Amino acid sequence: MKTIVAAIWVSVGLGLLPLACAADAAETARFLNAPASELAPAPKLAVQFELKLRLPEGRGLARLLINAGVKSDDAAAAARLAAGHLGDGSGGCFAKVSIARDSASGVFNVVRVMLQTEDDQTVIERRGNDLAIASQAATRKFPRLI
Repeated sequence: MKTIVAAIWVSVGLGLLPLACAADAAETARFLNAPASELAPAPKLAVQFELKLRLPEGRGLARLLINAGVKSDDAAAAARLAAGHLGDGSGGCFAKVSIARDSASGVFNVVRVMLQTEDDQTVIERRGNDLAIASQAATRKFPRLI
């Protein structure tokens, strides 16, 4: 007898289940009409590149940066700060230069310059609107164990 009653309750419950779901299926969200612009804004990519330069005579950093498309003011400022750190007369240096394209004007700005000679390593970074020497240290002759 209990199984018959249980079977009736299950069939009644399953029969009412679709009706209960159909009654609760109404959508209550309100949609607002928002004004849309006719043209989508043009995408502007913020791109940063790293240049690896070899300066065998220790000169010509500004010219190489200008040839790469860097703004002449930034190239001149980087060359001024790098003067004396380029290994002039002692084998030159390697330079890693990070440049970023300004999204508004499309020109490249210097973000960071790392100069490495046989004797020292100098880092020039952008601090606000200006470039400044961030660090200068002697080059390690042997690898450092951590």
